[in-house]
Amino acid sequence: MDFCKRWSIAGAAVLAVTVLLPVTASADMSDVLSTSIVQSANTALKDALHTRDTTAQGRPIGEAEKPLTAPGLPIGFTYQLDASIAKSEGNTGHSNGLPGGIDGSLGYGFSSHLRVQASYYTFQEYPLGFDTGTVPTYLQGLSQPVATTNLATNPIDVTTDNKIVVLQAQNLFVIAHKLPIVITPTYLARSGTLGGNSDLTQIEVNGLPATVHLRTVQYYLVALTIPVLSTPKFFGTLTAAPQWDVNLSGVQTTNHAQIFELAYLEYRPTNNVTLFVQPSRLVNNLPNDQTPQYIPTFIYGTAYKFTKNAFVQLVASTGTPSNRSQLGITALTLQQVPGALPPTPSQVAPSIGGLKATQIQLQFGIGSPTVIPL
Repeated sequence: MDFCKRWSIAGAAVLAVTVLLPVTASADMSDVLSTSIVQSANTALKDALHTRDTTAQGRPIGEAEKPLTAPGLPIGFTYQLDASIAKSEGNTGHSNGLPGGIDGSLGYGFSSHLRVQASYYTFQEYPLGFDTGTVPTYLQGLSQPVATTNLATNPIDVTTDNKIVVLQAQNLFVIAHKLPIVITPTYLARSGTLGGNSDLTQIEVNGLPATVHLRTVQYYLVALTIPVLSTPKFFGTLTAAPQWDVNLSGVQTTNHAQIFELAYLEYRPTNNVTLFVQPSRLVNNLPNDQTPQYIPTFIYGTAYKFTKNAFVQLVASTGTPSNRSQLGITALTLQQVPGALPPTPSQVAPSIGGLKATQIQLQFGIGSPTVIPL
């Protein structure tokens, strides 16, 4: 291939980056799973442990026993609604804020041991490795790159706006009359937009193009939450959940159970203030992943209660895949079309590596503290 032809292909790749349908990093699902599964389970465990400790202390002789409510999940309707603003962090090549979002949940407790809940979450992020760096550019069918493309030359908007629906049934059990645990079967459906457009994108996998919905996926999980620390100021739990894809809608090749893990620790210096940290191991098996990504994720933040049912919360979250050596777009491939040289931008397919994003969210909300314990 001569010098001029190489540069015409490189120019086509640069042009393609300016209009390429954005492909972007995975949402920090740990935040959603923690809010929908772990925090409401924590509320039940706090109640159960508090009642157990109160009962064990006994009463002085002659003093009437105070009636105790059954420990467990909240009975009847509970709700929660919050609005948030967000900002991306890191060397993303993007300097603007992220779109805001609204979260909401509605639950109903049939008894202190069984409740159901439906939740809706929006989660925004801007990933690394899509607007910065230089990647090799290939022509379909050739094993060696024909040029390189600077992703920062023509910045594109790869803002990800995720929409997540969670349906769950929470079950509280007490083992040996001492240890309360919560088991939560959960169905999670996720969709999203990329740069304000559809998530339907052409990608390159093993030398062949594939068109997939990058942010459309459904999971089934069965979470187990157990308490590990409970004092007047501190509270901690561990959660583990086998997770399956409900269907393989992309290039995935793995659908056996993957284990999601999360540890939760909170400190309450006052009745209105809570500080918390949530290290976790997130498993992402999105339509563009042949094998799941394992993402150690760290979430931390603080919450303040204005009243019993009004709060503000600041949350920072970040995660980096442990089984991917490259982030974001790792290469561009120009599709061969007879009679079309150089290829048009719509014929450019990116190869996607690891998915990393860091973001800060500020939330203002109302609702039942038993749903999001602050």
